[in-house]
Amino acid sequence: MKDETAINSYELTLTPNYVSDWNFNDALRELIQNGTDQEVLDPDNKFQIDYNPKEKVLWLKNKKSVLKINTLLLGRSSKANNEDTVGQFGEGYKIAALVLNRLGKTFTIYNNEKNEVWESRFKNSEKWLEKILCFYVSKRKTDDHGLCIEVGNVTQGEFNDLYKVWLHLDDCDYSKAETKYGEIILDEEYAGEVYVNGLFVDCNSDLKYGYNFKPKYIRLERDRKTCDTWNVEDTTSLMIAEAMVKGDIPMEKVRKMVEERADDVYHFEFNSYRDNVKKVQEMLIESFDAQNPEPYSVPVDSQEDIRKVKAYGGNPVVVPAGVAKLLKEEKDKRIKALVEIPHANVITLKDKFNRWYDIYAEDIRDEARMEVRNLIDELE
Repeated sequence: MKDETAINSYELTLTPNYVSDWNFNDALRELIQNGTDQEVLDPDNKFQIDYNPKEKVLWLKNKKSVLKINTLLLGRSSKANNEDTVGQFGEGYKIAALVLNRLGKTFTIYNNEKNEVWESRFKNSEKWLEKILCFYVSKRKTDDHGLCIEVGNVTQGEFNDLYKVWLHLDDCDYSKAETKYGEIILDEEYAGEVYVNGLFVDCNSDLKYGYNFKPKYIRLERDRKTCDTWNVEDTTSLMIAEAMVKGDIPMEKVRKMVEERADDVYHFEFNSYRDNVKKVQEMLIESFDAQNPEPYSVPVDSQEDIRKVKAYGGNPVVVPAGVAKLLKEEKDKRIKALVEIPHANVITLKDKFNRWYDIYAEDIRDEARMEVRNLIDELE
C-alpha cells in the first residue's frame, strides 16, 4: 500500500519543442545509455529492460542506482570525463523525459533507495510564462531497491524498434572475438554495424564485420549517435590485428581484407609500428614467399619498381595496392639487397648505365631518352 506525502515540483527550463527532431528511439537511447553506464561504473549495478505488451509499459531498471535531486540540473553529470562511459554531458534522462512526454508517453522514476517517486509532465510556468517540463517528486515507502524508470503507452512496435538501438536488448547471442578495444562481431547479419558499449552508432565506414567498441577508444559527437570515421577505422585495424594474432580470425580472411583494402584494415599502414600489425606484415611476407619461391622475388605495385627490380636481376611480383603499402619496407629492403649483391660491383660502366636506362627511361622526355640511349651505345 502506498503512503505518499506532499509533492515538491522542480521546473526545468526546457520547452516542449527542445530537440524537436528527436523520436522515441532517441529518447530511449539516452535512458539505455544511462543504465548501461551505471553498470560499467559498478558491475553489480545490473541494468535490465522489461516490457509488458498488455499494459504497454516499459521498465528500465538498475539494481543499485540512486538519483539525487541535483541531477535535474542540466550539465550536472557524475560521469563527466569518465572514459569508460558513453554519457558525459548531464542531459540524458531529462531530455528523454521531455521527448517522451511530448510523444504522449508517461514518464515515472521510482527512486526506491530514497522512497521517492518522480513524475514528469509539462506545465504552464507562472515564472517563465511558457509551457516547460516539470518534475513532481513525492514520497512513497517501498521495500523495492534500486532505480526503476517506467515509460507508459509504449506500443509493441515501438518496443521492437529498440532492437535497432541496443545490442543487448534481448540478451541475444552472437559470435564475437574479444579484443582490448571491444568486440568484433563475427556474424554476417551484423556486418557494417557499429556499437559503443552496446548502443548503435552511425558510421560512414563500409566494414566487413560488426563492432562493439569500449567507450574509451571511440570519440562520439555530442549527440552520442555519430562518431568519427577515422577514429573507428583506426581502431578496427588494431582489433583485427589482435584477433588474427590470437587466432580468432583466420589469417586468410585478414589477407583478403588487406588485398581488398577493406575499411576494417585500411589503417594497417598507419599502425605498422604496432606489435600486432607487425605480425600481420610478417604473415603477409611469409604468404608472399610461399607463393613466389623464385630467388630475389620482390612485391611491387608500380612500373618504376618493376623496371628497377628487373634491371638488377630480380623477380618483380605485382601485388594488390593494400598489400604493397604494408610490404613497402620489405620491398625497399629487398631492392637494396639486389643492388648490393657482389656481381653488381664488377659490372662495366656501360652495364651500369644500361641499368639506369632500364629503370628511368620512361620518366624522361623522348628527345632526352634518345640522346641518352645514343650516348650509352657509344660507351666501350
